[in-house]
Amino acid sequence: MTCKTFRVFFPVLCMVLAGLLSPALSGTPAWGAETAATPSATATPAATAPQTPPKAPTAPLITDITLFVSDDTLNAMGDELRAVYLNSQKEYSVTQNGNALTTLLRRATAVSSKADTLLAQIKPYEGVYQSFVDILGKPDPSEPESITQQRKVLTARLRDITGRITRLRLYQLEAQQLLLELRQHGTAIQQATMTQRFPSPLGVNFWSQLSATAPQDKARISALAQESGAVLKAAFSSRHALLTLGAMVLSAVLLALHVLCHTPVRMLVSRFMPAGRVRPITAAVLCALVGIVAWGAAFQITWSAISFNNDALSDDLNTLAEMVAAQVPLCGFALEMGICLFSRRPKWRVFPMSDTLARNLRLFPVWFAGALIVRGVLRYIDTKSSLGLLPTQLMDGLYTLAVSPLLFAIPRQLRLSAKEDNAPPSSTSLVPFLKTLASTICFVCWAAVFTGYIPLAYAIISWLSVMAVTMTGLLLISMLATALGNSVFPSTAPVGARMIALGLPARLVNQACVVVPGLINVFLLVVAFSVATSGADFDPTQVGHRILSIFNGRGATTEDSFNLSLDAMMLCAGLPILGHYAIRLVRNWFRQRFFPTTRLDIGTQASILNILTYSTWIIIGLCMATALGVTVKSMTWVVSALSVGIGFGLQSIVQNFVSGIILMAERPVSIGDVVDIAGAHGEVARISVRSTNIKLADGSTMIVPNSQFITSAVRNATRAEKPGVFTIVLQLPFTSDLQKAMDVMTSTLAACENVEEQPEPTASITSVADGSALMTGTARARVGMDTATVRSQALFALWQAFQKNHIPVTVNSTSTSK
Repeated sequence: MTCKTFRVFFPVLCMVLAGLLSPALSGTPAWGAETAATPSATATPAATAPQTPPKAPTAPLITDITLFVSDDTLNAMGDELRAVYLNSQKEYSVTQNGNALTTLLRRATAVSSKADTLLAQIKPYEGVYQSFVDILGKPDPSEPESITQQRKVLTARLRDITGRITRLRLYQLEAQQLLLELRQHGTAIQQATMTQRFPSPLGVNFWSQLSATAPQDKARISALAQESGAVLKAAFSSRHALLTLGAMVLSAVLLALHVLCHTPVRMLVSRFMPAGRVRPITAAVLCALVGIVAWGAAFQITWSAISFNNDALSDDLNTLAEMVAAQVPLCGFALEMGICLFSRRPKWRVFPMSDTLARNLRLFPVWFAGALIVRGVLRYIDTKSSLGLLPTQLMDGLYTLAVSPLLFAIPRQLRLSAKEDNAPPSSTSLVPFLKTLASTICFVCWAAVFTGYIPLAYAIISWLSVMAVTMTGLLLISMLATALGNSVFPSTAPVGARMIALGLPARLVNQACVVVPGLINVFLLVVAFSVATSGADFDPTQVGHRILSIFNGRGATTEDSFNLSLDAMMLCAGLPILGHYAIRLVRNWFRQRFFPTTRLDIGTQASILNILTYSTWIIIGLCMATALGVTVKSMTWVVSALSVGIGFGLQSIVQNFVSGIILMAERPVSIGDVVDIAGAHGEVARISVRSTNIKLADGSTMIVPNSQFITSAVRNATRAEKPGVFTIVLQLPFTSDLQKAMDVMTSTLAACENVEEQPEPTASITSVADGSALMTGTARARVGMDTATVRSQALFALWQAFQKNHIPVTVNSTSTSK
């Protein structure tokens, strides 16, 4: 198959190369030859002239600020702003308003961008010169003359820089005001144009006025037709014909490759993508990209060959070609969507549908693609053709009447196909609503055309065409992102499994499969909103500016203003997420790598980690405030309000916060200490900036405000005993065999299952009083065991051992444990 295809296209490629190389083969001097001939012609004078060494270029000094912002540049910016303002006050015709407004917007935007760039370049110099002047200080009569002169020079240059910065800021403000006024003016023009009423095509007045201007309009159309004929005649004459034919053949090859690309693309998708909906969606996206590139490149190649060195070509015809070229990629996209949505093979259809419905809807994308090409021609007629007003409206009205029936033709085919396939009523519940909506829009457009509101009807149809293409493409991308997140990148999928093998947690991979498609869908909504609000012309430049305005915030912001924009909100949403994972990574490094190499106890380690965590979160909060434009100046009123709130209602919160910092810094108690506070006895489990968690013997947790550890008495049993050590105090009468009792206690404690062998349990007589002796046993619980539980087991074992050896004993007191 591949060899056969190569044999077919190899002669075609040879013809294309011959067309492209024909100027070189015809004896036309090459660029290199022309360049080489120039020095040879002037070689003799150069040889007789005295040879002087080349002068080294002078390095520009940083003190010469005119290298960046000269007076001519500032004057030119001011003249441009005045010219834009004066042109915005002129009266334009209805057909000239849109084009003139677009031109003025671009000129004002260029001045604003240039002012921003120049301000960013010279702003640092103002601070540098101010620092020099501050270093020299105030004038002193006893100072040397050189310092006085240097101060005068620096002061003069500082004033010059300050004056230029002031002019740039004024130009920046004027440009922004002009942009605002021009946009408002453009909105008013669009509304006025859409509500403008012309004579009805059903009346005699419309046709009488049209016939009155018919000779002039016919002359303009004839001139354009003659120019087109002259351009084509020149393109297919002599050696230019070979270039034109070669470009046309190359364009045909591109379109043929686009038609033949479906089978290889589907084979490639089947090779790398899992079975399911992700395959047809991925194939549709790839083929759509190929279609857009192929159709756009084919038209550009053909027109470039026709217009190359063509003296008969004028600006009007070139403008027409540019407007049609903007619609050709959309035409290729529409045709490709028809192939992918209504494929003859059901498994490659993006949306599941019956064969009958796919067959009945297969021609609609072709009609829609043709309507897009016609729309590009109408854009030229509306803005650049210089035709009369009524002929322009007549063509717009005919286009509306021809395209609007497509709105209810598609729902009608849905209903008819459902009847042919005997589909259940539930599957067609949305069809009546779509048919009613489409029929209403079609009726409104027809009524607007016949009553004279042709611009309104044409704007509705154009906007629906643009949104149909836009929403189809965005929906396809959204479906692809969701399908990839559900079938390719989860932890159970092949790509997700490889990511987990690289060290990423499975939970993080699964979360990314949900979050990333969600962020993509949010961006697609922004793009859809930008296209919907940019008008019916589908100008990519205007759509791009609209997206940037949404991301960067609307309007200019000053240094002390609150910057609420989409990129700032996304940054504020992403910083806590990134900070959380960064903090966890650093904490794990401290626990697993750094702390094992030190002699720090567990309390010190916990304090270091807590201080590090809270400090990092404070830095993240400051970064978020900076992204939103919150500065120290703008936070003055907040600090004042907080000071009043602290004085009245936030005393306890601030007191606990400061106490928490003291606990983590001085560590009077640490994590793992056994403390007695507020009548409770337990182990410190966690210390935060507001409270401390104490784990009690029954397994519950008591939350104690940090201020109580600073202002009240706290008994820390861990300061006297080693971690895990517990004691048991027994009272024995003098008549008992004390030596035997001590031996029984030590052997019983040593025999307990959850008691450490080292250090060995001990027993001793601690006091003698009232005819009895107090015997204290000490042992250590195993690591990981609850000390209170081990002590309870040891008490029960001692009771059994003393009963067995007939040693009278009573438990006199409790013991402390950790």
